[in-house]
Amino acid sequence: METPSTAQAGEWMRSYVADTLSRTDLDSFIDGVAQSMGADVPELSTDAEIQRDLHWAVRSQFRLILAARTSDASPRWSVPVAPEAHSLARTIARRGLELRVLSQLYHAGHRAVWRFVTEFVHRADVSAEFKVQLVVMMWEQTSEVMNAMLEDLAATYTQERERLLSGAFSMRVNTIREILDGTQNSAADASALLGYPLHRVHTALVLWTTDHAASLDSRMFEPLASRLARSASATEIICVPSGARGLWAWMVTGDVDPVLDSSLVVPGVRVAMGRPGSGLDGFRRTHREAQAAQGLAARSRRRVPVTDYRDVELISMLSARPDAMSALVDRELAGLLGEDEVAARLRETLRAVLSHQGNLEAAARHLTVHKNTVRYRVQQIEERLGRRITHRALHLELALDCYDAFGAPAPAVSTDQFTGGRVDG
Repeated sequence: METPSTAQAGEWMRSYVADTLSRTDLDSFIDGVAQSMGADVPELSTDAEIQRDLHWAVRSQFRLILAARTSDASPRWSVPVAPEAHSLARTIARRGLELRVLSQLYHAGHRAVWRFVTEFVHRADVSAEFKVQLVVMMWEQTSEVMNAMLEDLAATYTQERERLLSGAFSMRVNTIREILDGTQNSAADASALLGYPLHRVHTALVLWTTDHAASLDSRMFEPLASRLARSASATEIICVPSGARGLWAWMVTGDVDPVLDSSLVVPGVRVAMGRPGSGLDGFRRTHREAQAAQGLAARSRRRVPVTDYRDVELISMLSARPDAMSALVDRELAGLLGEDEVAARLRETLRAVLSHQGNLEAAARHLTVHKNTVRYRVQQIEERLGRRITHRALHLELALDCYDAFGAPAPAVSTDQFTGGRVDG
């Protein structure tokens, strides 16, 4: 027998299957391929609906393969993708599964078909040379068909995924906007739409890039937010982009103030966090606080990766009145506002003493200096202030916070600059 062409080998294969296999045998083969494919992909093995779609996709596609024809001019099979296979790709997308699942599925199908081919070629009553040609032909043809199918189905998956994401994104953004605007006041309805438990206690995050980080990929924000949420032992999280270079997020944290692992924040990214809040009102409030912390962090001369609203709450409120904040710093820190080394050291000592409720020994341990050194510096501070530091201690600490964030207040503008020294009246 002469060596067959690819077209002849293909026609022999189809005739052999049609003449040798009964309908029951063929159905059994198709069921076996579908089961093998489903078992090889763990994400699909327990989903009855996907298993059903997979069975119909395999059955329909296999029939199209058997019906394919080749010619000497074009020895390659031309096999359209079955509508049922496109439906399977859409189902996988709707389950929120990754594209790799579709790829794994069809590679599993290729392996299952290949096992079938090698078994019946081995049993076929033909020459060894013909068997080799059949195996080569089937490998080449099935590889080409499966790759072409996967390309088409990947496009179907992507289109469906984009459609779903577009719809989900629009629904998510609109629902969150309605919550923040106060037009959505049903926690049950909003929770169902978002798939997020709005009756729980939330903590809001705001992530954004700084000006010098324009090259950062904004797709990094959501994974980063998830890592930060895990570091705070949050149980659930929901995110929406706030723009091209930012993200809003809410995480379920409970009543205890969460602590983020700031080491997770990559250079060029900043994070602001609100205080925990319960229900829809808490969802709104913690977001407003995170935004306030963001605004303060953006204006502050300090460059820390995470700004927690609980640490800057009073400064945030004062910063809304720059004149009042400047007056507070000027009044409370008079004599300690210089940028020289001595003034900086005295402010550092003042903060340490105040944060340790006036305990000089604890302040000394914090500063890693001798207690007498702290005592001497406190004397210098009180001389410059003209009063004891225990007097209006809260005001002093708040003024220090404002100074650390914004620096010394700008000099007041004299009225004489505008009147030429005259006072009209």
